[in-house]
Amino acid sequence: MKMTRATRTGLRLQNASLGLILFLILAVLAYASHRYPARWDWTTAHRNSLAEQSIKAVKAFEKGVSATVYVQEQGDQKTQLQTLLEKYRAANPDLQVRFVDPDLDPSAARQADVAMYGTIVFRSGDKTEKVTDSNEESVTNALIRLAKGGSKSIRFITGHGEHAFTDKSEMMPDKKGLSGGPERLSYSKAVALLKGEGYQVAPISLAETEKIPDGTVALVLAGPRSSLLPVEVERLQQWWEAGGRLLFLNGAPTRSGLEEWLKKLGVTILDGIVVDPVARLFGGGVTTPLVNQYDGDHPITRSLQAASFFPEARGLRLDDKADEKGAHPSHSTAVRLLSGAERGWLKVGYNRSGEVTDTSSLEFNPSQDQRGPVLLGVTIQQEKKRMVVVGNSNFAADAYVGFSGNTDLFLNMIRWLAEDENFIAIKAKEVTDSGLLLSQESGLLLFAALVISLPLLLLLTGFTIWRKRKSL
Repeated sequence: MKMTRATRTGLRLQNASLGLILFLILAVLAYASHRYPARWDWTTAHRNSLAEQSIKAVKAFEKGVSATVYVQEQGDQKTQLQTLLEKYRAANPDLQVRFVDPDLDPSAARQADVAMYGTIVFRSGDKTEKVTDSNEESVTNALIRLAKGGSKSIRFITGHGEHAFTDKSEMMPDKKGLSGGPERLSYSKAVALLKGEGYQVAPISLAETEKIPDGTVALVLAGPRSSLLPVEVERLQQWWEAGGRLLFLNGAPTRSGLEEWLKKLGVTILDGIVVDPVARLFGGGVTTPLVNQYDGDHPITRSLQAASFFPEARGLRLDDKADEKGAHPSHSTAVRLLSGAERGWLKVGYNRSGEVTDTSSLEFNPSQDQRGPVLLGVTIQQEKKRMVVVGNSNFAADAYVGFSGNTDLFLNMIRWLAEDENFIAIKAKEVTDSGLLLSQESGLLLFAALVISLPLLLLLTGFTIWRKRKSL
């Protein structure tokens, strides 16, 4: 083709047009990446991503939220906090983050009452929340407390041998717990988890308190080992009828005094203990059933995936015909929340409490025992009234609350009762370092291959090519 002036001009215009189009495409992509940021985390256990609960927490602010970080300008701590808060900003771009060096601006640190490097002060409207631990769980709990605003009270009913609030063995080493050892069955960890989410936790004696204090969003009856007095049951029923919420964790083989009331609501506590041979595969005893059947539609269990473990559990039965009998009002909703021991059974009539050494007494009797799966948890909702009944209380004790899904299950029950469904999710899992461990022989072999053999091979190849070209 003959090149003329017109041809050259056309080619130049064509190249200029292509260049302009390419520039516009790059500009659009740059704007889109800034306007609609996206992140991909391909690491093991998603260690660079926030947990679902953290994402919900940072998005819960309609009026916006800001974070002021008081940290030294130079140092690794600032980089660590920047990396952490950048994850929250990726989930909610409206989060405003500002860094202040307390050494350069001491008046600002003094005004915010900051005494430690690395303190983060969150603000939303006229509310503030402070956190000094630079980890995801602490930051998320601070955001949850800030979003809730006013503090909600959770009160644990006492006076019937329930689980202790604190581990008394720390102060009295000779003190023995419910099962003969240190206070392994206390609820100190569960109480700490609730306080971390902004709940006020306090005991209450129904025998001494005629009226449940205002601000109490839920009562917890955890493993009573003796029956409630009739006056206590009456006060509990009155509070329930007024719109109260109750978490009843039935762990002991003794009667609690609530059996007749629960039957009217359609829930029967079965006599016996749940046996699950599969629990041995996970290092547990046969009386620690595996709970892996959750209601997929209920807010408490919708997001749960990990199984839970219920040491010394009691079975439940939910009356399907309760509505026909008139036990449930027409607006009542009863849900089979969770079941366990799919390959196990309910050992009817076995009411022994404590460690079981002779498992022969727990063998299945087809004429008497009930085959699994065994119902272990139900919920009842009547307008504003909410109740959760669980056939176990040990799962939330210090010795077991950290097992698999136990923590999430307990917290989700409290959140649902307190109408904090927006914060129901899975807590961040602890990320373990999956390092590569090599034996001495493997290390020497890897060193010889990568550090010695590969460079020598490259040098030999280059020298061979050089000699061939020189001989031409």
